[in-house]
Amino acid sequence: MRLVKDMARLEDRESVLPWIYRVATNHCLNVLRAARRRGDSLPVDELALAAPEPPDFPTRSLARHVLAQFDLGTQAVAIGVLVDGMEHEELARTLGISRKTVERRLGRFLVAARALVGGGGT
Repeated sequence: MRLVKDMARLEDRESVLPWIYRVATNHCLNVLRAARRRGDSLPVDELALAAPEPPDFPTRSLARHVLAQFDLGTQAVAIGVLVDGMEHEELARTLGISRKTVERRLGRFLVAARALVGGGGT
């Protein structure tokens, strides 16, 4: 609904995609926060997937487990950079944070994620 209400913002072709990402990300984060406050949030493994997960694909399950160890803002940064392939500056604009914050969160995520999966400093 926010996209429809602010239709004028869709006219600027250069900033429309980051704005849509930001609106969608903020909406999803708000839904998750509200569910947690009500005490009815689901663990990531129980969320419905668009396609069934192949039983012989443990990497996806490991990624979910690692991501679940971090706050929602850090998850958004990690997914934006590592999954969606966004540049730090683009992701910073999309999430409404500084580029330095993106770098700091990503750095902390990588160090901690490596430790979680037993990779140490590699």
